[in-house]
Amino acid sequence: MNSSPRILAAHKKSRYEQLVVDRGDQRIIELLDADHISVQGLKKSHEAHQRSVEELVRHLEAEGADYDLIYRGNVEDTSDYDLIVAIGGDGTVLDLSHRIGEQPILAINSVPDTSVGYFSGGTAFDFPRLLQRIIDGRIQPVQLRRFHPRIDGEVCGPPVLNDILIAHENPAAVSSYYLQIGSHPAEKQKSSGVWVTTPAGSTAAVRSAGGLVLPFGSGNLQYLVREPFPPREGGYRFLKGIQPLEDPLEVISRMRRGTVFIDGPHMRCEFPIGSSLSIDPGAPPLSIYGLQEERRTA
Repeated sequence: MNSSPRILAAHKKSRYEQLVVDRGDQRIIELLDADHISVQGLKKSHEAHQRSVEELVRHLEAEGADYDLIYRGNVEDTSDYDLIVAIGGDGTVLDLSHRIGEQPILAINSVPDTSVGYFSGGTAFDFPRLLQRIIDGRIQPVQLRRFHPRIDGEVCGPPVLNDILIAHENPAAVSSYYLQIGSHPAEKQKSSGVWVTTPAGSTAAVRSAGGLVLPFGSGNLQYLVREPFPPREGGYRFLKGIQPLEDPLEVISRMRRGTVFIDGPHMRCEFPIGSSLSIDPGAPPLSIYGLQEERRTA
């Protein structure tokens, strides 16, 4: 990277800023005034995040860096930048990953006391050292594999960094579908849905559901059926597995209101009865600096 990179510093908004500052949510304000247990730590986390943003900007200003500071929700075209700095947590990285092309990203955990930050390279106080090492070429970005979900052959949404959940749109409803792995016959299943994850996403929901943590550099995907509803006879053969991203995996919907959730609850595609979902491994990888494998497997 050149000695004077153009930097986009994209920050999240804390829950306090969203709910109190932006929306003026009276219920939240009353709970804060009463020091209710449900909002304890809300303002403290907001203040920690603000200090992180200010510390990072202070360094960029002192170095005379060419940078823009933008709320992550307002980020559109990143092609003019050499480096994207994500200030927040893993959700900020996920959000920005859907908008980033070939530019590398460095994630800064803005509230390290309460945020895990699997994607982060460090805190705001680590930023000067990390940035200099990037400029000097002493650290190289890791290439995180991503995939495209395709519904009836058409790409659904942006490249997936973490996972997709294939399920009924109502979380209380049964998800009904056929799951086909490789060249095996399709298996008729009922459950609460199917997770399909990248190696990076193996520390997210699928881990809580009983999956395994895959190394960042793995070329595999992982699938896991959550809360399977047992058939009348026998059992399901394909409840979870790890296979190369390039190997076939297909889900055929038996749901009138099936849904594919992409990297969380905010982005989704309709998956109605009769539709077929497949995994396209050809999505471009995400280049990210400062990943620490040991943090994920601790």
